[in-house]
Amino acid sequence: MINKDSVRHELAKLLASRAFEGKRQACNFLEYVVVEALEGRGEKISQYGIAVESLGKSPDYCPTENPAVRVEAGRVRKLLDDYYANECVTPLLRIQLPVGSYAPVFEPVQRQSGALSMASVAITEKSVQSVGPRIYISCQNPASIRDDVARNLVYTLHSSLPMILGKFRELRIALIDHTETPRTLDDELNYAWQQHQSEFLLKCEIQVEAEGFVLNKTLIHTISGERVWESQSSIARMYDPKVLETLYAQMITQAFSLNQGVVLNYWSRYWRNQDSLPAHYRVLVEHIHFIQEDASERSFHLFLHACQERTQQYHDDALAHLHFAVLCLYATMMNFASYPLPAEQWRQLTLKALTLNPGNALAHGIFALECYQRGDLELCQMEMGTARRTNPFDTACGHLLAVGLCALRNWRQALTLLTEVLAGEYRHPEPLLSVPCLYYFRQGRFIQAARQADSFAQVGGWAAFGTLSERCRAEDCNGCIQRLGNAVSQLDTPAHFSYPQHLTRLDAPLGTPYTWRSCPQL
Repeated sequence: MINKDSVRHELAKLLASRAFEGKRQACNFLEYVVVEALEGRGEKISQYGIAVESLGKSPDYCPTENPAVRVEAGRVRKLLDDYYANECVTPLLRIQLPVGSYAPVFEPVQRQSGALSMASVAITEKSVQSVGPRIYISCQNPASIRDDVARNLVYTLHSSLPMILGKFRELRIALIDHTETPRTLDDELNYAWQQHQSEFLLKCEIQVEAEGFVLNKTLIHTISGERVWESQSSIARMYDPKVLETLYAQMITQAFSLNQGVVLNYWSRYWRNQDSLPAHYRVLVEHIHFIQEDASERSFHLFLHACQERTQQYHDDALAHLHFAVLCLYATMMNFASYPLPAEQWRQLTLKALTLNPGNALAHGIFALECYQRGDLELCQMEMGTARRTNPFDTACGHLLAVGLCALRNWRQALTLLTEVLAGEYRHPEPLLSVPCLYYFRQGRFIQAARQADSFAQVGGWAAFGTLSERCRAEDCNGCIQRLGNAVSQLDTPAHFSYPQHLTRLDAPLGTPYTWRSCPQL
């Protein structure tokens, strides 16, 4: 006999999935027929009832004249097939809508004995959407906690973590079902992989102490069992909700951020070391390798080829178009002669990324930089504000904006933004490590010119290095950037690249400076 709670849990997962995201009518249709079936009215489900009760049709709806229900039923069947093929390959239970019927069928899935191999599932999976790793979030069962404050804290974690992490297109989320909780850590790792195909287990546990609580957070790779990241935080019994926001921000920056997250780095390295890399993983794997490990021209071209291949094959691949737009910024920064950037292509990609990724901070951020490059400073400022409000936890987006503004020669705005983004990470923005002009200094035109005898003097020779070092030690980051900017400006701009007129000044204005967390409310 089917457990009704299991069906409701599976329905909730479906309605929150990527497949059903933004498809309100399909969600209403599915929820209506499932609830009717659970209430014992499955045989009485009719086109008229679906139309009026779930699709919002008027009482005079006529099924023979209007095919809306039949069309929506076909759409729901397709979305269910897509969900079970791509997002939840090994569920405990499947909800199906048989052809010729509007009554759903609930099919238990036979558990497989033994561990699944990574290759047997992930490599055979085919997806029209590029994706990143799935994170299985495991919190304690609130019902098992006697302390009222601790129980409420666990409830808060259980509800807020999926919502916050779910805003990142690079992550997929699975949430613990306390009716199926495994007993040991090994069982939980196997369960996370076998039942949810989650490559990482995020385990959050509250420990009650005399003066408050200790929150232990651990991220484990479900296949290898390796602990990738762990952190321990103290929380006062009478804590301010902003304390949790700070903890979330630290966890996201350290573990999940695009530019330095250890989980994404581990995931990228793991798949690069496998014999076969799934096609729908490739865009993100190559991007992370480029931005975190090897910002070389060779890595750039591997990333470029992955983006080109996916966007040509799948015109609605949201993540591929988004990261292709980011790649165009890298091309601008690093001035790769082998990839001259057509300005119109960058614009088209940013607009497509916005369309395919509604409510995504990175999509708004990269569009803001493209607007600045074109000279639309007002729209740039608006989009930067939208990016911040959309996801204030996405510090990688803030870092990218700082890098991009510096590459486009808005040094003052870039430093203001970067200083806020890096708060708590460094004592001050160290130019050799974090100042956005590292693309000019470490891998870009400045260091290239310094390696050549005929242009070494042009960028200031040893005096330039000495000045940069002195200002860095004195924490004079503005002076350091000013000196570096002047040196870069003295170089001849390559023939394949030219700055728009508004970018020819060292510090093109962009309104009042603002930080990542305090940009203007529109």
